[in-house]
Amino acid sequence: MSVTRFIGRALLASIFIKSGLDHLQNPEPIVRAARGAEVPEPELAVKVNSGVMVGAGALMAAGLLSRPASVALAASLIPTTVIGHPFWDKQGKERQQQQTQFLKNLALFGALLIVSKE
Repeated sequence: MSVTRFIGRALLASIFIKSGLDHLQNPEPIVRAARGAEVPEPELAVKVNSGVMVGAGALMAAGLLSRPASVALAASLIPTTVIGHPFWDKQGKERQQQQTQFLKNLALFGALLIVSKE
């Protein structure tokens, strides 16, 4: 693996590791959002999603099992993006902020798709 790919994967993984750790340490806001979206077992769903983010992120950062790790992270981004950033339900500045986060997640999804095909 080239140094450039290693650094790129590590940088991409860093947001997932950080977010996963944050959600494990302070799950309540994420659990509330999951509950509001009627996710079954929201506490468990948040723990599992956070664990996937940390575990798959760490694997990808280390250059181990990057393809399956990137697929797991991409899959975890789908509910995270739809539930966590529903800009279509917001107005004004909050709508703009949520839309920016939604689009950022789409960009991350695209990057993960690229990694999954390497």
